[in-house]
Amino acid sequence: MVLAITAVLAAIAVPTLSDAIARHRLQAAVTALTDTLQHAREAALHRTGGTFVCPSENGHTCSGRTDWGVGWISRDGDTKDVLSVEDALDSRLTAVSTGIRTRIDFLHPDENGDASPTNQTLALCLHGKPATTMTLVVAKSGHSHIEPPSAEVARACGARHSRNR
Repeated sequence: MVLAITAVLAAIAVPTLSDAIARHRLQAAVTALTDTLQHAREAALHRTGGTFVCPSENGHTCSGRTDWGVGWISRDGDTKDVLSVEDALDSRLTAVSTGIRTRIDFLHPDENGDASPTNQTLALCLHGKPATTMTLVVAKSGHSHIEPPSAEVARACGARHSRNR
């Protein structure tokens, strides 16, 4: 009887624990992307060609896609040297650009010091769970911040599945 009760309780707890771990990984992914963007912005101050951050499937080259779940890199704008690499996200996570741009540029202050010409928004969520969506907005100034997603962005993020791992 005790074993049966333990088995039922474990069956109830495992999905909840799995969901909690996935939510933690989502928050960790948002933090990692925010940190990469901040470091790239700071590095642009010391590089005449600026820096950029882009999705990368291999840790060496930009993928040319809007799917950030495959991982990302930051690179020197002149030499194209890789400054940092982030591996693919957990397969339960989706991370995508809400626009068509495939990289985020940070210019040297002599070149205005701005990021892209307009804000760029990245949506991160648990696949199939639009309510978990978080949007990371990179402003024209290069500063980034988290905003609540619109219903449309949340729906799109939850429905899309990144090609990570």
